[in-house]
Amino acid sequence: MSIAIHSLSRGALLLALLAATGLAAARGVPGDGALPVVELMPLTMRYEADLKLSAEQIQALADYRQQAMPGRVALQKKIIDLRGQLRMAMLDNRPQAERDALMQQIAEAEVQHFQGRNRCVENLRQTLSAEQFGQLKTLYLNGLR
Repeated sequence: MSIAIHSLSRGALLLALLAATGLAAARGVPGDGALPVVELMPLTMRYEADLKLSAEQIQALADYRQQAMPGRVALQKKIIDLRGQLRMAMLDNRPQAERDALMQQIAEAEVQHFQGRNRCVENLRQTLSAEQFGQLKTLYLNGLR
């Protein structure tokens, strides 16, 4: 009887370790964030002097970043987490309906991310002069090459 209990305890411990390992493996990885479709704000900050931003423009952009950044960061984390869950659902051969639901959640979160990036570009277009925005666009596109 003692051997059976010992074997059950070892089995339970093994199952607990496997479950914990699976949960840890379900976390997303940094590469899951992928490159944003457009990312202009860091360049705007880096080339603030070259773009000849006014104090009002600098403040307006700082206000926008403070308002938008928490949501963007949370959304990117959500996408990474969902991708990790989908990865494990595929590898663990979970029901197709579960995988499809995760894919749908990822697609919806990605669209929200695109919409946020679009709002950022529109904010920059409104805050900067046409000339400044043109310079920023050129800097960005040159950096993609």
